[in-house]
Amino acid sequence: MLGKLMKYELKATARYFLPLYAAIIVLSFFIGIRTYEGPFLSLLNGILPTALVLSFMGLAVITMILVVNRFDKNLLSDEGYLMFTLPVKTTSLINSKLFTSLIWIFGSFLIFILSMFLIGWRYFEVDFFRESFRVIFSEPYFLIIIFLLLVMTIVNFLLQVYASLGVAQAYSVTKSRILGGTIIFVGIATFFNVIESLVVFLGTLLFRDNQWIQDMALQLASDYFGDILPALRILLTVVLLYTILKNVIFYVLTKYHLNKKLNLE
Repeated sequence: MLGKLMKYELKATARYFLPLYAAIIVLSFFIGIRTYEGPFLSLLNGILPTALVLSFMGLAVITMILVVNRFDKNLLSDEGYLMFTLPVKTTSLINSKLFTSLIWIFGSFLIFILSMFLIGWRYFEVDFFRESFRVIFSEPYFLIIIFLLLVMTIVNFLLQVYASLGVAQAYSVTKSRILGGTIIFVGIATFFNVIESLVVFLGTLLFRDNQWIQDMALQLASDYFGDILPALRILLTVVLLYTILKNVIFYVLTKYHLNKKLNLE
């Protein structure tokens, strides 16, 4: 059933993303060849980069709007009556929104990479990329940690949005769920920022004489990446585990309010 829900979500959102993807690719292609001689291309030298920047801005705005609106309108408003009568678990409803948003976010990232390639393909040096890939893939654990941290950070943002909207609709924070969700989102972010700052401050105060901590600090302060890497692996692993913990909290919070505190219009 999750597959069917995701298929429905992808169809409902593709009409917004695909035209923008196509526009970005076409604009990037013409920007990539615009330095060739020709009156038509010269005329577009100033217009095309501006149009591309506006397209990327539009893509970012649409992504944010759809992340909020698809969850709010589909689950928390009139459409929620239909969605919650379907023979599916609440987790499937949450997962369909989450996975679909992830697909479009990573799709947008790939479009950005393709856009950069189309713009600067004539200036790329094969040896530079070959050496870069060699260095990157020589540290598979580091690469995996970076990838997982990227995914979990995006998931963290999405689940925090969902949890904020869930809390806002359950307790009628404001007449507008979006406004209430924004207030809750900022409140949650502020709470975690304060906690994290306190932990770092107290940790620095209590363990500043610890030899292991001092060794890590020296490694991170090194100018040589090979010296930084061991400490960086540990630091990123801790950040990853902490991010996963927050994701679990936000997921449980979202599920609880959809199951127990749902207040449909």
